Amino acid sequence: MKNIIVAMDFSKGANHALDYAIKLANKTLSDILMVWVDADQTKESTIGLCKNEIRRDAKIELQRISEEKSASLTGGIMKLKQRKGKVYQELALQAKASNSSLIIVGTHGLSGFEEFWIGSNAYKIISYAACPVISIRFDYDIEKPIRTIVVPIDNSPHSTKKIPTVAKLAKAFQADIYLLAMYTTNLASLKKTVDRNLMESEKYLAKENVPYIAQTQQTNNLPLAVVSYAKKVDGDLIVIMTDQDIANRNIVMGDYSQTIINLSHLPILSVKPENLFH
Repeated sequence: MKNIIVAMDFSKGANHALDYAIKLANKTLSDILMVWVDADQTKESTIGLCKNEIRRDAKIELQRISEEKSASLTGGIMKLKQRKGKVYQELALQAKASNSSLIIVGTHGLSGFEEFWIGSNAYKIISYAACPVISIRFDYDIEKPIRTIVVPIDNSPHSTKKIPTVAKLAKAFQADIYLLAMYTTNLASLKKTVDRNLMESEKYLAKENVPYIAQTQQTNNLPLAVVSYAKKVDGDLIVIMTDQDIANRNIVMGDYSQTIINLSHLPILSVKPENLFH
């Protein structure tokens, strides 16, 4: 990694995400870029000084947080950025401009700051950003070390594309990988595709000398199966692809990625097949 962006709206969830980002940055020797987005779409002429005061206050608060947290960031440096526009678009553009490897967003929680926006934008950020995104709940215990990474494998064509990302994380944290191959149908041809994806994943991890455990499971509710399995093995992180919905349209609960993020109390790393960690 080079840069980790933290979406900052001064909510409890955002502050929690920053602490989690520091944990990752120290392990991966990365810088942290806190980004606050002025999401107010009101024309400048109609709000005048009031809007300028909000931006000034946001800058002051960013600087305060940076001074408070910089000492705990030993793997890199803390940087600040203010942008204006739609939150999910601006974060994605900033990630591209700063060649960032990861965005971290907090979910849920309340903020006393007028402009808090993470809760309503978290999934849009995950969907829009080209780089991987970690979403973390405000009540997750970030002191818990990353020792177990849960990786679902299914019949989608990109299911194995997250494995290089997972391998790098596992090496950084000396974590074990738990591969969960899931059959969502009884069709032999699709089961063979799952088996092939599992075998490819195992082959890559073995080549990289990353410890892993592989298991299979039949399910008609993929998101619930993943979350339940992660709880069973005391997982610390779940890694998913953001495009798996195409291959799993039979899931009644709706959008795969959004459902698993909503169900899980663990941090979720969402990866797009064409964009892996630098």
